[in-house]
Amino acid sequence: MEKRRWSKEEVSVYRRTHEGFFYANKDDANIFVPREYSFGYTLNFGNPISWIVLVAIIATIYILTTL
Repeated sequence: MEKRRWSKEEVSVYRRTHEGFFYANKDDANIFVPREYSFGYTLNFGNPISWIVLVAIIATIYILTTL
């Protein structure tokens, strides 16, 4: 079964039924999902690519601060 990108409404329903601090949905192919109560986006921690994005952001900040 291939993953598909969930719509904004499906993400909202998932968040209401699976309460938690982080959004981690392995069935959702989105890397970035819209936030529920504010503007902007957050990472889908159920997608392995989002962990790579997070490590890249942290590594970039670390490299820029140590130069």
